[in-house]
Amino acid sequence: MAGEEFLSQEEIDMLLQSLGKEETEEGKPQVEYRPFDIGELERISPTRLIKLEQVINRWISSATAELRGMIFNLDAISLTDIKTERISDFVLKIPLPAAIALLNAEALGGRMYLVIDTRLIYTIVSVIFGGPAQPYKVEGKSFTKLELRIVRNFLDILVKHLNTAWTEVVREGEITFAGIEENPRRLITVSRNEIVIVVTLTVEIEGFKGSIYFAIPMKTIEPIKEALRTADTEEGDFREVILSSVMTIPVKVEAVLPILTMKVREVLDLKEGDFIPLDRRSTEEVVLKVSGLPMFKGILGESSGRKAVKIEEITDLLPRVEE
Repeated sequence: MAGEEFLSQEEIDMLLQSLGKEETEEGKPQVEYRPFDIGELERISPTRLIKLEQVINRWISSATAELRGMIFNLDAISLTDIKTERISDFVLKIPLPAAIALLNAEALGGRMYLVIDTRLIYTIVSVIFGGPAQPYKVEGKSFTKLELRIVRNFLDILVKHLNTAWTEVVREGEITFAGIEENPRRLITVSRNEIVIVVTLTVEIEGFKGSIYFAIPMKTIEPIKEALRTADTEEGDFREVILSSVMTIPVKVEAVLPILTMKVREVLDLKEGDFIPLDRRSTEEVVLKVSGLPMFKGILGESSGRKAVKIEEITDLLPRVEE
């Protein structure tokens, strides 16, 4: 073995490090990575958009009255849900043939979508022509010109009252009708992961229930999201109503006399008719508590033959009510 060459320790270490490396790299699955956008974490909770709910409630109230002139058997329209979801998930829920109103929100530089449940459309058509309040089969059937005319009239009423409610409450531009789209997939114009606020309304006609979906892309309301989170306190007399209700709440007012320290033996010796001398004179200051909180400082006295407290000072705890 004199002629054999041996590996050095350095070469042995390199060989051990490389063993199995090629096999691992070949069997290791390739993982694709993409940059993480922290902006994807930002979401606007629909429950915090107070003005949006005000818009929906006004819209429902005014639109229902006029729609009863078109659909005599209309029972009610009610707000069922407000939530956020990806636009790709929302599109999958839209049945075909679809009736999607494209709405322009020009001042916001975006669009909104009003989707009418296909079953609701055929129920409205049936009721208008004297039929029962139930949809007929719609598989693979496109809208006729007459049905499209009824859909357009229905949408015109909805959009008109939506725009009125929007301009009165939000005061940011107008919502106008841009057309009807029948292919839901065309709503995905930027990204399948785009987030939309979906407002679900339930329409009741003689026991039948159908849905109307009002979809607002998050990017459309981005410029006014802070305004939508704030309640409009200038409308109505809500402040006055709440304030007048608060003013009638009964509260406990008590005058705190000077505190006297006594021994247990002295307390046990007390009997009816005994006098307990106070450390202060009756003309000295006492504290008036309201529901346990010190609100006033005053002096003990009499008024009309009854014990009374004359208020000399108001503490900082008492809230000031603006007139």
